[in-house]
Amino acid sequence: MKEKNIKRIPRVLMMILGNIVLGLGAGLLRFADFGVDPYQSFVLGIDTVLSLGYGTTFILVNFLFLILMIALARPLFGIGTLINMVCLGYIIDFACFFVSSLIPNPVFIVRLCFFVLSILLITIASAFIYTSNMGVSTYDWIALFSAEKQKRISFKWCRVATDSICVVIGLIFSVYPGVGTIITAFCLGPLVSFFRSYLSEPLLKALDKTYAIS
Repeated sequence: MKEKNIKRIPRVLMMILGNIVLGLGAGLLRFADFGVDPYQSFVLGIDTVLSLGYGTTFILVNFLFLILMIALARPLFGIGTLINMVCLGYIIDFACFFVSSLIPNPVFIVRLCFFVLSILLITIASAFIYTSNMGVSTYDWIALFSAEKQKRISFKWCRVATDSICVVIGLIFSVYPGVGTIITAFCLGPLVSFFRSYLSEPLLKALDKTYAIS
């Protein structure tokens, strides 16, 4: 039992680090102000119908997706899912507030740099979370489950599809996408796949070997 717990340490660390970095990246994306990400666009669109306020609608949508996740994709649910639900919003708020207090009136080039940095952080963090196999977010499971279920379309294109659907739904309800929304809709999936193949999975293998030796 002790040996099994030791072997889980790299995955636990990868999951925790992934969620922290994901929150930082999402906070920087908000600070850059080039448009919300596809999922936020979707939630904002739903809120125009429900009129409950973004925070309440966000919790409601996540709860519904969580029920579907447990029913359809139970193996993708884990402690990381709960950490993501409870902690991510606070990390996003802190990151955005902290950077905004340091740079209250960013010029375009600064915003652009933070936008690029945010995309890198979000995709690297997502790759870490997926590779840890300790639970993904209540939204991310949809693309992962779709790719695993039908095999013909890879994860990156399933993610592009789900992100694009979110943007379209938001647009239907008059949530107009910014340039950042469009870029994230088409880039997140391919970049997450790239970082899984060339960063997070090789890193986990190396860590597993290290802990096996120790």
